[in-house]
Amino acid sequence: MNPFREFDIAFVGLKPGQHRFHYDIDSTFFELFEHSPVRRAKITVDLIFDKQNTFFLLNFQISGTIHVACDRCADEIDFPIDADYPLVVKFDEHREEINDDSLADVVYIPHSESIFNVRQLIYEFVILSVPMGRITCESVPSKGKCNTETLKILNHLSPESSHQPDPRWDSLKKIKNK
Repeated sequence: MNPFREFDIAFVGLKPGQHRFHYDIDSTFFELFEHSPVRRAKITVDLIFDKQNTFFLLNFQISGTIHVACDRCADEIDFPIDADYPLVVKFDEHREEINDDSLADVVYIPHSESIFNVRQLIYEFVILSVPMGRITCESVPSKGKCNTETLKILNHLSPESSHQPDPRWDSLKKIKNK
């Protein structure tokens, strides 16, 4: 059985108007993607598929948790995500030849297509939902504070905690003070 078939939308048979699709995403979904930065998650995706005569309006509503490591103490965190991603799907046979970055929220498919698979889009939107900045235990209210034992070890190993200054930096300190 094709594991991607669940994400196929056979739009030819759909009447114009809004249609709802629901997907439960977990670790098995991310195993389908080689080198995925996300391995464990529990996410729901609610897709509103608005079929028009010449295009589709899609709105992906993504919510749940992604299992990541704290950037400070490396403890495991279930980081909450909640995001909406709108997308327009248009029919155009030759659109791949034109690179227009201003149309980033538009996907083009050939007129000959009858099925639209949303698996890759869901994956990309989930990855986009993970913040680029630091994710720490404090950013998740249910987790609380970072692991104090790990922080003690890291503070002990940091260069600022060593009592003997590194003589290699003396020349640079002279330049800094000028």
